[in-house]
Amino acid sequence: MSTRSLRLLAVTALLAGLGAVAVGAAPAQAATVTYPADLTTAFANPERGYHNRYEIINDPAVNDYVNAATIPGFNPDLLDRTFARAKAGKNTLIHSYVHLDKYKTQALPQALLDNLASGLAAVRTAGMKIVLRPAYTWDGYATVAESQILAHITQINAVVTANADVVLHLETGYLGAWGEWHTGGLTNPSSVEEAPARYRIVKKIADTTPATIPLVMRYPIYIKEVTDPTSCVVPEGCTLTQAQKDRIGFHNDCFLADLNDMGTYDNPSWMGWYYIEQKKQWMYDLATSTGQNKMVGGETCGADGYNDAACVNAQTEMQKLNFTEINEDYAAVNTDKWKAANLAAGGNDPAETCFTRIKRKLGYRLRLLDATFPTSVTPGTTLGLTAHLSNDGWSGLIKPRTAYLVLDNGTQRYNLPLSAVDARNWLAGPSTVTTGVTVPAAAVAGTYRLALWLPDPAAGLQSRPDYAIRLANTGIWDAAKGYNVLASAITVGTCTGDCTPPSVPSGLAVSGVTNTSVSLSWAAATDNVGVTGYQVWRDGVLTASPTGTSFTDTGRAPGQTYQYSVRAVDAAGNVSGPSATVPATTTGCSGDCTPPSTPTLSSTGRTDTTVTLSWTGSTDNVGVTGYEVFRGSTLVGSPTGTSFTDTGRSPSTAYTYTVKARDAAGNRSAASNTVTVTTDATPPAPTGLVLDDFDGTPAYPAASQNDLGRWTGGNCFLDGGGSGVVTGGVLSLRYNACGWFGSDIGVDLSAYTYVVVRIKGAAGGEQAHFNLGLGGSTKLFADFTLDGGAHPVVTTSYQDIRIPMAANGINRNSPSQLAMGFWYGGSSTVTIDHITFQ
Repeated sequence: MSTRSLRLLAVTALLAGLGAVAVGAAPAQAATVTYPADLTTAFANPERGYHNRYEIINDPAVNDYVNAATIPGFNPDLLDRTFARAKAGKNTLIHSYVHLDKYKTQALPQALLDNLASGLAAVRTAGMKIVLRPAYTWDGYATVAESQILAHITQINAVVTANADVVLHLETGYLGAWGEWHTGGLTNPSSVEEAPARYRIVKKIADTTPATIPLVMRYPIYIKEVTDPTSCVVPEGCTLTQAQKDRIGFHNDCFLADLNDMGTYDNPSWMGWYYIEQKKQWMYDLATSTGQNKMVGGETCGADGYNDAACVNAQTEMQKLNFTEINEDYAAVNTDKWKAANLAAGGNDPAETCFTRIKRKLGYRLRLLDATFPTSVTPGTTLGLTAHLSNDGWSGLIKPRTAYLVLDNGTQRYNLPLSAVDARNWLAGPSTVTTGVTVPAAAVAGTYRLALWLPDPAAGLQSRPDYAIRLANTGIWDAAKGYNVLASAITVGTCTGDCTPPSVPSGLAVSGVTNTSVSLSWAAATDNVGVTGYQVWRDGVLTASPTGTSFTDTGRAPGQTYQYSVRAVDAAGNVSGPSATVPATTTGCSGDCTPPSTPTLSSTGRTDTTVTLSWTGSTDNVGVTGYEVFRGSTLVGSPTGTSFTDTGRSPSTAYTYTVKARDAAGNRSAASNTVTVTTDATPPAPTGLVLDDFDGTPAYPAASQNDLGRWTGGNCFLDGGGSGVVTGGVLSLRYNACGWFGSDIGVDLSAYTYVVVRIKGAAGGEQAHFNLGLGGSTKLFADFTLDGGAHPVVTTSYQDIRIPMAANGINRNSPSQLAMGFWYGGSSTVTIDHITFQ
């Protein structure tokens, strides 16, 4: 039987157990209420969704990465401790590295720990939660003694434990480049000798953090290594408890970068040979010992080899893996595709972009179908509840959270825990809850709201509405109280006053609209004593409480559609059920009539047969959907991004270009500035031993082979799905402080003196933007020494840069791989005609 089948059996058994709770005989007055669904709104909810990256440690004295000159992709927004960008996107999660580069051989200073603590306090103030990853290097090989790592874990996790209320989960980090458990000490999965140290690191993280904090690891093979008792090779024994193993989830780095998620699934192991499909199935079946979902999150990479433009694979894999969170900020080559992919309506999903669908369905999305409960209850007796709900998301809740029934009349409030209910068991799909709570014997008689409350379990956050869970229904969420209203009026005790709610208002209609307002009117409700007013609800949120039968809702946006309903209220506080919902669309433009802003065009590269262009991104009141590139008056391309390469040009010929932005309504911006580019002359044929001349044989990167028949490829570049693009016989690498190119050699170069790179840059000066590694020597390109003592300078014209290998410490007998890394804060394009050895 599969793990998934076992999980379903566990849930069925649990629900049967809940059904055995003694709820008492149903009272004479019982209500079954059906709740309208909200199937479209991507509203905020805690502990799930997209996350945004920030530098939570913002003191430059302890974190060199707050300096714009040293961190790839840095911008000042990363230091914003109000997290305005995340809030603007209705995100509740952020991610931060804990950079330990300066402390590989020493204890962490108190100043760093204090700065981390103050950053976590800012997370709390902002109503967010955080994912943390410690790392000893950004890009490169890092080796740190196990004893030093364990000591740092103790120091950092003391701060984490003190702030556990705002830590969503921890990425195990510490080892290798970016803390991703590759390219560093203790990161060889084939080494059984390194396995005990890896285990001890995970065990130390688990031991020094609260049981409520999940831990995630990138590689399935390492998850198996530390959780499978048959793989234990630790001399002192493997002592992770089952509860600690249940905390270990999956960080899927490079999600959909290629078939194997760029190494996530295809690494070897000392434990044996496992097919990629096996490792994927391990992650599909990932669950706790009690059948609940584990934390699964991740990020994409600067490659999209397995992410189809129709967004089928992204949805399928996220559903299979029970995804809870993913990085919104990296990488644009994937997230931009999601934003551009328009998905059709199907099932309960509306027509929307892929990006929005992922935003709605990451993690849990709990929707109440109906609930049955008494309309009156006596203090000291049981208030029974049967509810049917659906989880429309891709995962259940990961962390424990007590559900409460709330009785609230505005003066008295009774929070009654549903101690027999574990909300983590509401996995994707339908669930039924049958339970009950005892109403306090001293409860004050009167008319109360009945609500379902799912607050944060931490004492300091429980009362904060921004940390409570909102259900995917309209008309029931009270944003001020942070609970979901099941009924507006139930009676507690013997009613001595007015206990009858008014009738439901009828005839709700839109009586007028402007570009910023909606006017409503309705028929008066009736009541046994008298109606005193009404509640107007817009999009499921209480908006106003007029006393009459009309209302004008002001401050609306032009051309937007809103949903309204009305309830009646009497003097005793009894509230009627909701009226029928009516839509209203403000006037102004019928649709989107505002064109995007004008882009600014520049040329970033050229060859003898191609011209590469880029431009500033345009803005729009709704959203830019693409661009149109003109050569003269001829439309030659319609890219969705801010770059384009015009191919098939003639050598030594001048061409003139403009570009316009386009939005979804078809509005076009004014034409950009005009740029004239003259293509290069036909380049000479390469001589010597050719590593690659990018002539299409073999194709790059589809064949993944260079001219020597060895592996070649790239990632994190802004074109070609992250690999860069070959057009007209040259490789164009457009980068923004991120990019890696590698090409295996595998032959003895003793007969050759120089490595020759025929290269040019879009702006000139790019020699300081990247390194080159070969034969055990890695240097910034600008630091290589040429014949005569000069150093390479990249210009806007092609030149053969001839690097003497022996003089620069390059081992020609064992050259291994030629690699180039673009992590040095620069943003430009370099074009490589060929790489040879002469």
